[in-house]
Amino acid sequence: MENNTKYNHNPEDHFWYAATGDDKKAFKQLFELFYPPLCSYARRYIDDRAIREDIVQEVFATLWEDRKKLTISTSIRSYLIVCVKNLCTSHLRREGYMQQYVDSQIGKKLHSETESNDIYLLTELQELLEKALAKLPDTYRTVFEMNRLEGKSFDEIAEILNISVRTAKRYKSQATDVLKQELKDYLPLLYLVSPSLFN
Repeated sequence: MENNTKYNHNPEDHFWYAATGDDKKAFKQLFELFYPPLCSYARRYIDDRAIREDIVQEVFATLWEDRKKLTISTSIRSYLIVCVKNLCTSHLRREGYMQQYVDSQIGKKLHSETESNDIYLLTELQELLEKALAKLPDTYRTVFEMNRLEGKSFDEIAEILNISVRTAKRYKSQATDVLKQELKDYLPLLYLVSPSLFN
């Protein structure tokens, strides 16, 4: 069987890769990982909880049925986001709600949808993240922001702040622990839109 997504060692892509080989346990793990955050994402479009859950379940049912013939060029995470959005907008069109909005969204190119979806989700969570960061000691916050948000290496951080690399790593680790605790109710969405944020 030909692999139908780029396997890059992310847990979700590992589950999907295994599921394409008829591994039901792996597919269940994929479902349990993404079902809650995808239902939350669908809330942007659909107010009715039951309808949101039906849509996400339909996405996974179709994913399982078509697992052997799908060609997914993005990550499975990005693919699922686009599928949920498409089904939500299709539902709105069928029901006659927000027709003008739906028509404007349908015209967008597929390759740009994943990026815009991720940015939207991250923007919604940005205020929560900033509030959590503000609670950190200045040194912890500075190291975390330089490493995770600015992409600087620990060697660069150590040189800039005049601290040891070991200390920089310790500050970042402690900051991560505090942020995870502060944002524990939002971690599924944060991992969805930015899986490397707390790595």
